[in-house]
Amino acid sequence: MKYRRTVGGLAALATVVSGSALVALATPSYAGSTTGPSFVSDAGGATAGRGPGLVSVLKRDDGSILGIQAKDNPIEAPRGTSSSPKEAAKAHLERFAPRLGVSASDFKPVTTAKVPGGSTVRMQQHIDGLPVVAGEVVVSLDREGRLEALLGETTKGTVEKAKSPLSQAKAATIARRYVAKKAGVSADSLRVRSEGRWIYNPALLGAPGAPVNRETFKFRVSSRNAMVDYTVFVDLGFKSVALAYSNNHAGLNRQVCDLNNTDVGTLDGAACDGTTVPYARQEGDAPTGVDEVDNVYDRLGEVAKWYASYVNLDVSAFIGGQEKSLKATARACVSQSHNGCPMANAFWSDGIGGVVFGDGVSALDVVGHEVTHGVTSHTSSLYYVYQSGALNESISDTMGELIDLAAHPEKRGTDQAWLIGEENTQPGIDKPWRSMKDPTAYDQPDTMTSPLWNDDPELWDNGGVHTNSGVGNKAAYLIAEGDSFNGYDVRGLGLAKTFKIYWTASNLLTSGSDYKDLFHVLPLACRKNIGRPGTHITEDDCAQVDKAVRATEMYKDASKGAPVATPYCEEGETVRASYSQGFDEAPSDWTLAGGAGMVMSDWGVDYVNRGEDALGLFTETGRVDSSTATSEALSIPANSKLRIDYASLMAWSRPQPGASAKLEYNDGSGWKDASALPGSVNGGPWSLHSNGWSSAKYDLSSLAGKQVQFRFTVSGVSGDAQDPVSLLFLDNFKIYTCG
Repeated sequence: MKYRRTVGGLAALATVVSGSALVALATPSYAGSTTGPSFVSDAGGATAGRGPGLVSVLKRDDGSILGIQAKDNPIEAPRGTSSSPKEAAKAHLERFAPRLGVSASDFKPVTTAKVPGGSTVRMQQHIDGLPVVAGEVVVSLDREGRLEALLGETTKGTVEKAKSPLSQAKAATIARRYVAKKAGVSADSLRVRSEGRWIYNPALLGAPGAPVNRETFKFRVSSRNAMVDYTVFVDLGFKSVALAYSNNHAGLNRQVCDLNNTDVGTLDGAACDGTTVPYARQEGDAPTGVDEVDNVYDRLGEVAKWYASYVNLDVSAFIGGQEKSLKATARACVSQSHNGCPMANAFWSDGIGGVVFGDGVSALDVVGHEVTHGVTSHTSSLYYVYQSGALNESISDTMGELIDLAAHPEKRGTDQAWLIGEENTQPGIDKPWRSMKDPTAYDQPDTMTSPLWNDDPELWDNGGVHTNSGVGNKAAYLIAEGDSFNGYDVRGLGLAKTFKIYWTASNLLTSGSDYKDLFHVLPLACRKNIGRPGTHITEDDCAQVDKAVRATEMYKDASKGAPVATPYCEEGETVRASYSQGFDEAPSDWTLAGGAGMVMSDWGVDYVNRGEDALGLFTETGRVDSSTATSEALSIPANSKLRIDYASLMAWSRPQPGASAKLEYNDGSGWKDASALPGSVNGGPWSLHSNGWSSAKYDLSSLAGKQVQFRFTVSGVSGDAQDPVSLLFLDNFKIYTCG
């Protein structure tokens, strides 16, 4: 039998898929490398103020360029350049953009920040006039506008154009439906605000999905009460959610409100604005006599004091909006997002511009943590998802704990130091929440290759942000306190120096930064403080930072993470294909049955890894129980391998038990599971989301000289009646040898 077009159920399938999160698809455990960073120094073709114009090109282990750093002395701006930081930054970028493989004309200055010894200018990348998600560079300048470093995340190449682009109105509907499903609320209760068209490339965030530039609509989707607050990017061509994440992170002017453990249901009802919830205590007021209100008030003051003392930052003016006030609601209960009253949590909300505390969940390190989320949203704006979200969490833990230890020096050297939330007082609450000294004690990784790394395939925690912060937390502990770890002896720098380094780093990181960026940025932030008045930071201090980021292996890939393409051959070898099926059109040498068909031509779904089309298999509860795609018998030369690209989506909202996909082979002795072939990599079966396009590879040496059939099968159905469809996408089936 040859290709047979499958019609039944495809109209319904296209409807389901068009609203699904195809690229929010689990990740293979084989992802990760162990090579270290490389540094290439060369002449920069520029003159420095105090010596040769040499730069170091900072490279990742895969050869991609992170940025440019002045090697010996800061580099002068071209003659005639304005003294303003923005103009100096643009001039430096014009000179060095070719090193990054980008054009300076694609970048526009966004913000300028003063930091010790100079300033930083943040610049947004654009392609075809559209901003790029997480495509940014930060230009670090000294007081004279000379270049110290140019760092960032950028993308190259053109934008893949959608053949039949989605309208903004339909994209908004998809975004609303996705958030309603994710948050468990009615779609009618959500407001959708368009924030324009953006270019999205998952690689910039280390997110799942093919590393290509795609055009998306960006939306802010929120409930009127701000309890639900998501940023959503909808792909114009895939007609699906490319990325979605929650924005609610779990001169002094304080305004504290008190809900007295009254459940207001929604976040809007907890807004400390003096009207929704009356002010219980404002700046300068006498204590109220209510312990929790006064504790929150006092600890906000303590946090502000140390930000001012360590880095001269008026935190209330910096994050306090038009009123320039630190707002907090004490003894809050918001049952729509946090079960139980008293509420066993605390969180910063960009939506209401303040912190919400459950009764007794207001320890000083927790208050410092949540306020720092607000600071981060006004500096690096780290996306609260995947590794950038883990950095966001770790920086909050770091600043919160540094403040706690500064205010309570008696904790230093005791078992109460470097714990997060150990002084929360709510009865029955788990405490502490985390250990920065030993993240593994609370199931957090302390290195990038730790088996405790959480790839969070179901996106329960925005990609593992509260777990994977352990790597950054361990590094911060080593920098501040010092210890022996993973082959490195690190001398601690103390609280003040560590705080200054992290504040500078917060102004150097971009919104999509990951641990490989932090590997470079923390040492750079340290060296940017050498010789600056009041920092007392030395080169030997920065050598300790070097050791801390290496000890935690920030330069390595995570042990689990977004799909990493499995290479066909070793570097330098040539791929020689004996059979290749790209599924660009209906395959005449494959038999399709059940719910199998061509993704574009049959289903009208623009989800193709490469080329014009792809093969798809699905099951649907009550309609299609299984799908198969079976090849004709193929000749297997000696030393052959098989590699495929695939994306699996077992129920689009959440992976549900019941459906799975697999590859089998038949060499004349019956069908066998291909994952049992020696040396198979990510060979299946697949029963979860693949987090976008992934790949699998099999060693066919044991089948040399035989005629072999291959069969893909999706069987079983979703256990979720609301999301009845399970899917497998296939592309680039290739049998080959390497030489």
